[in-house]
Amino acid sequence: MTSGALSSVSAVVDYVFDRYPQVARRAGRHDFDGQLPEVAPDSLSDVDGLLAAVSGQLDALPEDADPEVRADLGTAMRVLTDERFRIAELGRSHRGPDEWLAETGVHIYLRGEYASLDERVAALSHHLAQLPDFLAATAKTLGRTLPAGERISGVENARARAVSVRDLVDQLVAERPESADSSLMELAGRASAAFVGFAGAVAATQPARAVLGPDLLAAYLEAAEGVDTPVAELLAEVEAEVESLVARLDALSARLGVRTRQEAYDLLSARVPAGSVVSTLSRIIDRLQGFWVEQDVVTMTSRQGLDIRPVRDASTSAAVVFDVGGPLERAPQPHVLHVPEPRDPAALRDYLNEPMLEMIAVHEVFPGHYLHHETTSEHAGAIRRCVPWFPGVTEGWAHYTEELAIERGLAEGRPLVEVAALRFALEAATRLLVFLSVHSGRSKFGAAAAEAATLCAWSPERAGREVLAVAAQPAGAMYTLGKLRIRRWRELAGVSDSAADLKAFHDRVVRCGSAPLSTVWRYYLDGRYVPAASITK
Repeated sequence: MTSGALSSVSAVVDYVFDRYPQVARRAGRHDFDGQLPEVAPDSLSDVDGLLAAVSGQLDALPEDADPEVRADLGTAMRVLTDERFRIAELGRSHRGPDEWLAETGVHIYLRGEYASLDERVAALSHHLAQLPDFLAATAKTLGRTLPAGERISGVENARARAVSVRDLVDQLVAERPESADSSLMELAGRASAAFVGFAGAVAATQPARAVLGPDLLAAYLEAAEGVDTPVAELLAEVEAEVESLVARLDALSARLGVRTRQEAYDLLSARVPAGSVVSTLSRIIDRLQGFWVEQDVVTMTSRQGLDIRPVRDASTSAAVVFDVGGPLERAPQPHVLHVPEPRDPAALRDYLNEPMLEMIAVHEVFPGHYLHHETTSEHAGAIRRCVPWFPGVTEGWAHYTEELAIERGLAEGRPLVEVAALRFALEAATRLLVFLSVHSGRSKFGAAAAEAATLCAWSPERAGREVLAVAAQPAGAMYTLGKLRIRRWRELAGVSDSAADLKAFHDRVVRCGSAPLSTVWRYYLDGRYVPAASITK
């Protein structure tokens, strides 16, 4: 990388780490331990200055420039254009509740042994001690209204953290009393009360519709992911995807001898794990690894280990969460897959049954998030390894691999695995449809919720929450948008169904790392004539 390009990209990484210290800690920069961001309006002039430098370097690149340089600059540019959109176009110089709450997370200090326990407990104590003042200050930035979905999420997130911070410290004190004393419990108690107060501040705001409109929606997609496809075309594409998924599910349901999609889902619910969810998922992952090695359509690598652990907050979390081992850690830490062991039998039946766990394993591990991060850590520049900004490619790739698994025969002789894959796909596509429909003005919230309930067999309550959530937090819409882009790239590149062609295509895509969709496609095109041996090593 040229010195000018390197300097410009490094400045953007520094910007992200300074303003979002939790990103730095997750990347393995523990000099940011115990650091919280300044509670002040984000500066448009700071963003514009960095953007001018990055754009100038990018515009000056020749056509035959190093693809790695172009990808780093393209990624840095989209980080900044996304920030600029929030500050300038949405008029939100302060972050929302969930973004502030992300900075309060303290599990990182006990996740792995990157330093002595005493050092990590000291950092934990320092972090906890700052939380009451930090949360009180951030509560004053919320304003009188918040997008309805953001408001609901903020309240629930803060209340969950009030419980989890106490649980974390109670467990530490019970297990290692020599390193954690009553003063730590007092700090946790004050932090817990501060989270409750923050939840109250969020709840005191008024819910707002916060619809972008077609022009701002198009501007957002361009700023965040470099997607310049007209919104009407995107809507038509996702409508066709939803229609195709419904037809496939209905046909599969008929072959299974049931009348409706819900009855097909009931067949999934009957396949509950015989043992714990952790042990069941571990066995599935072991088998999946062999399946993908045999298929040979993407290079398998597993240098950095994977731990499968129960969820960190058993009382507040029911989600499977992939936690990346920081690429900048001095002592390499494993990636961690946190898995719930729900007490509610309904949760076990509905989304943690064995066929659904099969798709979760594909999405989270092989060849989804785990393999993506492993490949990224070997090849991509620091900004594409350390700044998890772009769900279009990260979630899009993981979701695409669910489709790829069915295409390559994972569900052969096991139709319920295909039902699980199609269910996940229909729900993800519905979220994208809702996001585009609501923000383009084509659908009102109520109509979108009714359509979502019908398509996904959701209760009216769940459908309403899903619509509010994806309208406020677009990441949920990016699963299908990314999958559709990757599928389209494969068509445009003329990739055949041969294992060799698929492997070259997939390896090139995942090698780019965490980058905007437009950058990943340009990266693929820049490298398509590179000898296969050099892009699949």
